[in-house]
Amino acid sequence: MNWIYRFSLFLLLFSCTPEEPDQFLATGISYEVSFGKAKFQADNKQFQKLNFERASDPICNQANLEIRGIKRTGDRLLLTVLKKATCQGNYRLVWDGFTQESSPERVQFFLFPEFNSCTQTDEMVLETIEIDLKKAFYSLDPKVVDRMILYIREYCNFVDYLCEGNCEWIKN
Repeated sequence: MNWIYRFSLFLLLFSCTPEEPDQFLATGISYEVSFGKAKFQADNKQFQKLNFERASDPICNQANLEIRGIKRTGDRLLLTVLKKATCQGNYRLVWDGFTQESSPERVQFFLFPEFNSCTQTDEMVLETIEIDLKKAFYSLDPKVVDRMILYIREYCNFVDYLCEGNCEWIKN
């Protein structure tokens, strides 16, 4: 009798098929959308690389980069960033390409500095990055973009920010 249960369990385990992966991501397609000084990139491999190497890039020590403000109004996301005044370059927002199945859905992405160099200075400046969420997440249903939660991760620090709905956060 015991062998019947084992055989049934064996059949159950090996007869199940995994859910089909998202067709957009299954092909390994990644994309990039530009927003002035920022580029939004959907790339799971790059996201995993940034996650693994988080805060280890030498530019992080030079730039002293940190998010000082987040404001989401509808499809518009504003990130206010504090950095050394001598740091020149752009920013990259890297999304892993997945939505976490929660209600509402949640996406996570890194803010990564692409600065050529930063020279020594004590002068710090604020810079604002503006992202059109519908354009950035064009692979998602617009209704998902409207309701999704944003989980914004700083690459240069082990600090993450949660933005639910229309949110506004300012660090003093």
